[in-house]
Amino acid sequence: MGTMDFLKGKINEATEQAKDVAEQALHKAGGFAAEHSGKAEGAIGKAGEFVNARTDGKYADKVVKVSDLARKGVDKAADQAPPSSLPGGGTPMSGGTSSVGTPMTGPVR
Repeated sequence: MGTMDFLKGKINEATEQAKDVAEQALHKAGGFAAEHSGKAEGAIGKAGEFVNARTDGKYADKVVKVSDLARKGVDKAADQAPPSSLPGGGTPMSGGTSSVGTPMTGPVR
């Protein structure tokens, strides 16, 4: 095996590792966006209200467009969340007690 073949092999390995890391990051970002979409919605709304208050509504039409784009971005990121392994979807829980007496406290990390 020549030096070029060796280098090509290493480049291919690095490329595959980079793809795996990027996919993991995408899934984590999607999971975070899905889990916190309500908070993101509230922050987007507050930011729009702040800008409108500071500019006396002069840019309200642009604020609406940007807010809509931000919401679409959060939704798009949330769509990248990995599918749940639980029957019917959902987040695994542990500790505490549910309304039906099942122990739980919060998402398993």
